[in-house]
This record gives sequence, structure tokens and C-alpha cells, in this order.
Amino acid sequence: MSETMRAAVIHQFGDTNQFTIEARPLPIPGVGEVLIEVYASGVNPIDLKTRIGQGVSHFWTATNFPIVLGWDISGVVVESKAPEFKVGDEVFGMPRFPELADAYAEFVSAPANELTRKPRNISHIEAAAIPLAALTAWQALFDTAKLLAHQTVLIHAGAGGVGHLAIQLAKWKGASVVSTTSNQNIAFVTNLGAEKVIDYTSTNYWEVLSNIDVVFHMISPDLREKSYQTMKSGGHLISITGPVSPEEPAAYNVNGQFISVRPNGKQIAQIAELLRSGDIKVEIDASYPLRDVAKAHKHVEGGHTKGKVVIDLKS
Repeated sequence: MSETMRAAVIHQFGDTNQFTIEARPLPIPGVGEVLIEVYASGVNPIDLKTRIGQGVSHFWTATNFPIVLGWDISGVVVESKAPEFKVGDEVFGMPRFPELADAYAEFVSAPANELTRKPRNISHIEAAAIPLAALTAWQALFDTAKLLAHQTVLIHAGAGGVGHLAIQLAKWKGASVVSTTSNQNIAFVTNLGAEKVIDYTSTNYWEVLSNIDVVFHMISPDLREKSYQTMKSGGHLISITGPVSPEEPAAYNVNGQFISVRPNGKQIAQIAELLRSGDIKVEIDASYPLRDVAKAHKHVEGGHTKGKVVIDLKS
């Protein structure tokens, strides 16, 4: 095995022109970690925000450039210092978040307890699209809002990376799903299981919805007030697009909370089971080779992604 690998590197925060493909030393796994040959890496909005010096960079005590972005990975174990996996195992996950995971690279070292085995019925491209989006939805709906089978949930941006998985998870739980999307994605979101889909380009959702138990708010923070107006007393709003002050939801007699996703090996294993059973599926909007990482970021920056964008390390 070579002592170097290709990686998409940035030497300072900025636009997509900051990316260069460079040779980097092969990572060395520590105790409890595995070295993974990366077949695919997912691209998420948080990657874009972090690239420009926002996102999760504020969690870091220092930024030691050059850095490699990305968290979602799927690949094959080539060295193991953990009992959970052996060489040859296909694994996927979202390691180390919000610390750097260096996922836009041919090899990644990762804690074994933040990974799980890739289902055989999905590709590495599909597996790499799953972790951050699915864990975000799981932790928002189930850990935070405690969504129940008889409840109604409003999932904004239902065609997006997190949204399209959140709809499927909510349906698996037995909840009734309402979603917002643009006209071109109404059929897609309906087929995911949403019982009512609102075209936000022609209808103000807050004028036609009421008695919502849970709102998963993935759109502009400026619209949270409108989301509160759709909720029943005691309901729960979860935001991933900005902090929520205690006073804000209290004014509407509801609960409100901002969350940031974290790695969780047990949860990603449960999500893998749902992928194996076909209860959830991921939509791939596009994949790009590593050399076109800047194009992948521009694609997501366009703001109308249907499902997920992935970097294919083997193309």
C-alpha cells in the first residue's frame, strides 16, 4: 500500500476555487479505529458552510490548514485496530463530527464505534449519502421531538437530503407526514409517503396548516414564526438552521430547540437495518469524481438538490 493518497484540500476558507487535489500522508488508525479505503463520500450543506469559515468550524479550538472536509463515508476496511471490524468489511458512517474526519480522501481512519456494516443491497454511493442526513433526521424526530405513531409532523424541504429521509423515517414510525417542497418535486415527496404536500412557491403553508404536533424546520430561520403558527399547544419544533431562544417558542406555548447532529454507532446500525429491509431508500441527485469536488459543492449550493450529492472516489 502506498504511503500517500489523493485528497481534496483547502489551504484557507473561501469559495470552491480553494479546492486542490493533493497527495497527503496515509492516515494511521489508533486503538479502537479502522483504516478505510473510501469508495464514496457524501456532500452536505454543512460542508459548504464550513468551507467558508462558518458551519462547524466554530467548534474547533484552532484550524490547522491545510484541511480536508467531509464526514460521510462508505468503503472497505484495510486495517483494523478494533474488534468490531476486520479487513475486508464494508462499512459506512459519519465519524468524528464536528471535528474533522477528512472524508474527501482515498483513505480515512475512523473510530469503529461510529461506523456500521454497509448493507449488501445498497451501493457505496448510496451508503455514503446516508449517515449525516439520516442521523440528523433520527436525532431530531426521535431523540428530541419524541415523535409518536399517532402524531402529525410537518417536514420542511421534503425533497432535500435530510427531508426525504425524515419523511421515510416518520412514516416508518407510523406518524402522519405533511411536507413543503417546490412544484417540481411534489410527486417525489408524495411517493416518499407524505400525505399532504404543499407547494411553497404558490401557497403559504402557515395559512393552510394547523394542529401540527412536530415541526422539523430546515428552512430559513426567518420562517420559524410561521411554523409556530401551524402547531398545536405543547407541540415541538426542531431547527437545524439556527439557534432558538427559550422565549421564542414560549410565545406560542410550544417547545423549540436547535440541534446539531452527532455520530452514533447504534443509531447508524438501526438505520442500516431499515436500508436492508427497504423501509428507507436514498435518492442520489448526482455523483462527481474527486477531481470535480468544486462542482459537487456548487451543485449543493444551488439549493434545489433532490436527495443527495456524492463524491465517487472510484471514478
